[in-house]
Amino acid sequence: MIATLTGKVLIKGLDRAVIDVSGVGYEVFLTTETLTRLPDSSEEVFLHIYTQVREDAIVLYGFLDTE
Repeated sequence: MIATLTGKVLIKGLDRAVIDVSGVGYEVFLTTETLTRLPDSSEEVFLHIYTQVREDAIVLYGFLDTE
């Protein structure tokens, strides 16, 4: 399971961001509040990750705080 990610923000969308971790881009779904608190593109971020494994997908949800 993926528990945390540390990397650079590549893309910020409406409900997700792509985080570059050593050349691999992880799509992470985020709340609107978390997206507004993310640093600008090319800046480093640390996210706590909840990994949801479903029959048809593996989805990552990111949080800046453990709460």
